[in-house]
Amino acid sequence: MRRTTAAASVVTVLAPLLLAGASAASAAANGSLTVRTLDRSGKPVYAQVAVYNTKTNDFRYIEGNRKTSLPNGSYELATSFVGGNGDDAALGGHSVKVSGATTTTFDARQGRAVKVSLSPSPGSGYDHEVVAAVCATDNGPATMSISALAGDLYVIPNSSKAYELAYGTTYEPRSTTGGDFWLASATHHGGVPSGVSATLKRSGLTNLKVSAHSGPDSGQAMFSFNGESTSGGDCSSYTDILDFQRDLPASFGVHVPAGRWGVGQQGHDYIYSGFRTYAAGRTTSLSLGHAVWGPGGQLPYTWYHQLYFGGDDPFADPKLTGGGVLASGTVKLTHAGKTLYNHSYTPSQEIDPHPRIPGSGWYTITETAHRTGLPSGSLSTSSSLSLHFYADAGKNQQIRDYLTRFWPEALNSRNQAAPGSTTTVDLGMQRDGTNDGTIRQLSDGVKSVRAWYTTDNGTTWHATTAKSSGGRWTIAVHNPASGRVGLRSTVTDTHSDTSTTTVYNAYAVS
Repeated sequence: MRRTTAAASVVTVLAPLLLAGASAASAAANGSLTVRTLDRSGKPVYAQVAVYNTKTNDFRYIEGNRKTSLPNGSYELATSFVGGNGDDAALGGHSVKVSGATTTTFDARQGRAVKVSLSPSPGSGYDHEVVAAVCATDNGPATMSISALAGDLYVIPNSSKAYELAYGTTYEPRSTTGGDFWLASATHHGGVPSGVSATLKRSGLTNLKVSAHSGPDSGQAMFSFNGESTSGGDCSSYTDILDFQRDLPASFGVHVPAGRWGVGQQGHDYIYSGFRTYAAGRTTSLSLGHAVWGPGGQLPYTWYHQLYFGGDDPFADPKLTGGGVLASGTVKLTHAGKTLYNHSYTPSQEIDPHPRIPGSGWYTITETAHRTGLPSGSLSTSSSLSLHFYADAGKNQQIRDYLTRFWPEALNSRNQAAPGSTTTVDLGMQRDGTNDGTIRQLSDGVKSVRAWYTTDNGTTWHATTAKSSGGRWTIAVHNPASGRVGLRSTVTDTHSDTSTTTVYNAYAVS
């Protein structure tokens, strides 16, 4: 809630008439709003109400059935609440003009049922819920959504075209070990209708085949699938949300409306993807938590004689490359035998160094990182990255170099290889841009790749040949009878820049 405080007057003498006039003007400028929220039995129930002043853009949440001081003006309102029986849910939106003491009401007895189903139905063994959201069409923040079991959700009609209603249905399996998840949705434009009765077709859905591995993360994880409106103002982004828990490892299908979706997994750490477009009727495989979590992201860049370390992550998932992994470590920058920057960090700190560099020349960034608070037997526990590069201090451009993303093939759902087997590891040469058009990305190419693996946590490193075929680099690792394998790669580009990427406990052998 944003609060406005009146400044104290510095005038020491005023005529009584002026004081009385100022007081009257202040009273006229301020009113109050009481929003009554009544359930299906007509009884007041607790609710939060989104309140948006369409002139001043002031936005806040207030409690229903309580008088709240507000400046006089025009407001958009939205609310959702559960009835006193704990089952019925209602939502609605309408506009109100506050002038003095003003009262308005959201009465669930005026609500009409929201009935949404999927055809063909997923069948028995599912919890069937409906979800709805009411939104202001001017993209104002007065928006509310709520879900309930099928038959328990009601929407309060409003013919004003300043509002619209998004609605949908979800089917979640009752079994905690198997079954697919379904979500379908639609939007009614031009007002909030007097109830909804809709059957949505499976043909409008896209299909995600998810394989969530354990090892880098273990135990129970929360999976989230969030839709993004393609038009920028569609209310469906408030209904296109699917969250559920599963124990790792897990495999399941997710069927959601075609469009742009972001995927996330939160267990000990939180990883997520950017939004990606998925087409109706298509099936896409997603491998989450696959080995190896290691250095990834954006390379450093120069900006007006400063070196920005970029957006690299020491423990990025190969697919869900964003997130917040709990880690501690060190960052060091050297040049011509001198240390220009040296810093140790903890999980609670954000690292965004941009030290000034003395001039053009060769520099080295060394980063080490260790994940904290991990369960016993976790993988991808430590990593390091060394970047040796030429930087032109007077130009705004990204450095050359490559980050190696390790991808061991043929691992099981716990990121384990068979004892005594040989594992092929793909070496992905990552060189992501900054997404800033003012920072130039230089051309580059890979000149040579060297690689090693360790089966004793780095005491001994075994060289292995890196082979290139069709633009794809791979190595072969001879696995021990049991234990863990660490991986290291040094890439030299065509301009003599070098990068060394290392991940300890990259995958297991069992």
